[in-house]
Amino acid sequence: MIKIQRRGDLHIIKAGSEVSGRVIMWTNLYYYRGIVIDCGCINVADEIFKAIESIGEAKAVFITHHHEDHVGAAHLFNRKQVKIYASKETTKFLKDPPAIPEYRRIVWGQPKPIEAEPVSNSITVDEVDIDVFKTPGHSPDHVIYKIGDMLFTGDLIGSLKPRIAYYDEDYLEILNSVENIVMKLNFTAVLGGHLIAAKEDIINFIRYLRTLKNRITELYNQGYTIDDITNTLLSNVPKKVLMMEAVSRGEWKRRYLVKSLLGLKSDTKESGNRGTQ
Repeated sequence: MIKIQRRGDLHIIKAGSEVSGRVIMWTNLYYYRGIVIDCGCINVADEIFKAIESIGEAKAVFITHHHEDHVGAAHLFNRKQVKIYASKETTKFLKDPPAIPEYRRIVWGQPKPIEAEPVSNSITVDEVDIDVFKTPGHSPDHVIYKIGDMLFTGDLIGSLKPRIAYYDEDYLEILNSVENIVMKLNFTAVLGGHLIAAKEDIINFIRYLRTLKNRITELYNQGYTIDDITNTLLSNVPKKVLMMEAVSRGEWKRRYLVKSLLGLKSDTKESGNRGTQ
C-alpha cells in the first residue's frame, strides 16, 4: 500500500506492506524534481515504481543506507538504467544484500541485489544540487542528503523520543551526527524514513536524548544493572515498543538503548536478558 502527499515540487510517498489487512509500519521515500530519495520496501516495490513513474521521470536515485525498508524498489530503477547513488559502504551491501530474518521479510521483504555508484560529497543532477554528509549511528554506512533547505535523513532519527534500539545502533554516534553535522546545516525540514520534522523538533530530540543519557549514567554509577535501569526509565512505553521486542527475536530491545547511551553497544544481538551488566 502507498500514500502520496504533495508539497510543491516535493512528493512524499509512504509505503508499507499489509499484514492481515493493515500496514504494520510505514516507511517514507521522496521524489523531488526527478530525484528519488530512498526506495521503500520490496513487498510493494511495483506500486512504488509505478507511483513514481506517474509523478515524473526518475533521473537519479539516492539511498541513505542499506536497510531493506529503504532499498526495495531500487532494482526496478536498475532495470531502467537509472543511476543509483549511495555511500561507498552502502554499495557493497546493495550488491550482495544480507539475508534478513523472517519477521522483517514479512514486514518489508528481502532486498534484491542492486548496482549502485559511490556518491561524492556533492553532486548535481539536472540542475539539482545534492550535498552528501556521512552520519553514522543508525548504521555505519548511513548518509544524509541536503537539497536546498531540506534534509533527507533516512533513519538517522527514527523517533523523536526513542525508547527502543536495534542491537547494533550506536546512539552516542547518532547524537554526534545530529549535534555536529545536522545542526550545523541550514535547513527548515527534516524528511526521514519514519518521520517528518522541523528544526525545533530536532533540538528537542537532542534535549530528550541528552537528558535520558544523563539519567542512565547516573543510575549506572549508583550500581543499577542494565535491566534495573531499563525497568526504571523505560517501563511505560507504547505497545508498539513491546511488540517489537516480542517479535524481533532479540534484534530490538529497550536495554540496547540503555547500553548504547552508556557506550556499551554490542555488535551481536542477545538471545535473552542479562541483568548483571
